[in-house]
Amino acid sequence: MLTLKDICKTYRIGDEVVRALDHASLHVNAGEFVSIIGPSGSGKSTLMNIIGCLDTADSGEYLLDGTPIEDYTENELAMVRSRKIGFVFQSFNLIPQLTAYENVELPLIYQRVKKSERKARVMDALQRVQLTSRMHHLPSELSGGQQQRVAIARAIAAHPALILADEPTGNLDSHTGQDIMEIFHDLHHAGNTIVLITHDPSVAKQADRAIHILDGKVSEVAL
Repeated sequence: MLTLKDICKTYRIGDEVVRALDHASLHVNAGEFVSIIGPSGSGKSTLMNIIGCLDTADSGEYLLDGTPIEDYTENELAMVRSRKIGFVFQSFNLIPQLTAYENVELPLIYQRVKKSERKARVMDALQRVQLTSRMHHLPSELSGGQQQRVAIARAIAAHPALILADEPTGNLDSHTGQDIMEIFHDLHHAGNTIVLITHDPSVAKQADRAIHILDGKVSEVAL
């Protein structure tokens, strides 16, 4: 599915050079559920941005489905982000003026999916996150857990090869967070590949495999 080899990424903040990723390497097979855990400032967000093709490394190699990312054009990278990767963010990133149904449907409109197929995909995704009864509600009319369910439905409606979740339980209480994790377990059992980024050990240990990141260095840890 994806392989990172000796990935380095640095940022300059004033006179200081910050090494966000320091020869980071990892491999995720198709169908795996992998967590990436580390404290704030460890390099998690930078790693997520590179895996999600939102940013590029200064050096090293990133293979997605066997193809080096640097071989993709900007248009092809945009296609990868919209069709191969389903993003789930801590802050939900829903459009306030759109209903739950419309938020899930919008990326499919951009992909020019036919209306009949769009409806089928949206309804299937909302059913999988058990939110069909609230599909005509605006985000402001939904709880935090329900908003995150909409965000997950939006991600899976595009049938992505990889679900990339960044602190998906970070804004939720522990009970609601576990409900969201159950959805990820169901998606994994259905065959989805999931990479979940978190600072919470109790969340990280629910994956099949955990990768630790600290000061930009990556290592595998026992669960």
